[in-house]
Order: sequence, then C-alpha cells, then structure tokens
Amino acid sequence: MKDEITSAAEFLTGLLKSSKVSKETVEKFHNILVQILCNRFHNHWFPEKPFKGSGYRCIRINHKMDPVIKEAGEASGLHDSILNTYLPRELTMWIDPRDVSYRIGENGSIGML
Repeated sequence: MKDEITSAAEFLTGLLKSSKVSKETVEKFHNILVQILCNRFHNHWFPEKPFKGSGYRCIRINHKMDPVIKEAGEASGLHDSILNTYLPRELTMWIDPRDVSYRIGENGSIGML
C-alpha cells in the first residue's frame, strides 16, 4: 500500500514542483498527503481483490478539488488558489494494489505510474 500511495503522491507533487511554491512546502504537502491516504485506505486495501474498494480509493478533481488533496493542501499551507492553478482541472487517479493509474481530462487516455 505504501508504494502505491507514495507513487500517487509523487505524481501529484511533481505537478506542483514547477510552480512558485517552495521546495519545503511541496515536500510537506507530499508527506501529509501520504499520511492522509495511508490512514484513509487502512481498512480499504485488499491485495487479493485489487478492485474491491477502488471507488473509495479514487482521487477526483472535476473543477472541484478532491477533499483529500484539499485537506493535504490546507495542512501544508498551500492555498486553494495554488492547487487550482497548478493541478489539472480534471484529473482522476485510481490507487489500487499493484496499480496506480490516472486520467487527465474526461476523454484522456489512461496512464500508469
């Protein structure tokens, strides 16, 4: 679980690294996001049935920030305007056992991390 969550967090923080946000703040966001996701997925991780609970483990930005990303942003001192500026307006990320994939835009192709 930790590897998949770390991969997802690295992808999201990678999008912020090109911003005017300090390296320390981006690193803090990453660490807090990993902690939040580990706590959230603790009882929702089924390696023997990887798709069980996948909807619960989905991170979604659809012109509205996903509550998990928003929480990590607030806890790390990132204002909503920064997240809205540097993260895609439409992003879906699935964090499943042995598989982390994402789609940018509603009709975009699915990428794997």
